Amino acid sequence: MVSDTKRRVQLNRILADIAVCQEDFVNNAEEYYREQAEQVAAMFCAGFPENRVILLAGPSSSGKTTTSYNLQAALNRHGIDTIQISLDDFFKSREEAPLLDDGTPDLETVDLVDTELLETCLADLFAFGSRDFPIYDFAHGGRSSEVRPIQLGDHTALIIEGLHALNPVICAENFCKHALKVYISIKTEFYDGDQRLLSTRELRLIRRIIRDANFRGCPPPETMEMWKNVVRGEDHYIRPFRKDADFWLDSVHLYEPCIYRPLFEELIQNVCWQQPDHRETAEKLAKSLAKFPAFSTKCVPKDSLLREFIILP
Repeated sequence: MVSDTKRRVQLNRILADIAVCQEDFVNNAEEYYREQAEQVAAMFCAGFPENRVILLAGPSSSGKTTTSYNLQAALNRHGIDTIQISLDDFFKSREEAPLLDDGTPDLETVDLVDTELLETCLADLFAFGSRDFPIYDFAHGGRSSEVRPIQLGDHTALIIEGLHALNPVICAENFCKHALKVYISIKTEFYDGDQRLLSTRELRLIRRIIRDANFRGCPPPETMEMWKNVVRGEDHYIRPFRKDADFWLDSVHLYEPCIYRPLFEELIQNVCWQQPDHRETAEKLAKSLAKFPAFSTKCVPKDSLLREFIILP
């Protein structure tokens, strides 16, 4: 069982480390994350091949995608082949989503995961060594007519990742009962003395705002309007099960506020805010980021987890 205790990092420590050597500061932050991925790989190898499944869960903008690939690379170095399976591909049609009190569809609920199809696919894969897996078409909000053929070798592991991977309805599946359970999120908060500059959730919101603008054509006001339902879904369907994880991977990179500062400031310039509380939140985040020195995205390694959120030069 993992601990919920958060790590506090003081601004003056960050500024001192940057003053000594910015490049070392960036590299040390990257190493902090990568060492954790290596620890997860080592834990899994100790129980392989009796257990051949890793369940990787975490809230929005926690870095699940990159972490899944990094775990795959780490396991490959240990001589274990891996197959990545996204729970997103097992989503039911958007039309099947229950409605929230305001009449909007609840796209965060675990009920949208087709657990029967997941169990069937896993059963066939382990029994016959091959199976066609579904592909979800997010543009149309339903399952694609195309499929993904998967083959399972004798020395192959599965990494099943998604928002709800640690939910009991997934863990209870026959082939997931003894899986290594990994929860990924930010576990580090930034302080200036006794003042909290950035909470874990605020830093993920910054990541989400920048990512949505860069890769999804979604401006900050729309992201912030969606965020309330994202947070509600986390509190109902994700956070309660993090205590059951075998490992909590902290995806923070201590230099990321420095990277986000100029990107965030540019994004919120000249924005027409329809909701006063959204404007206040954006201004509060910008004020906190302004305490960090601005870094160019050129200092971000090409294989960094931060590439999920920013456009690299």
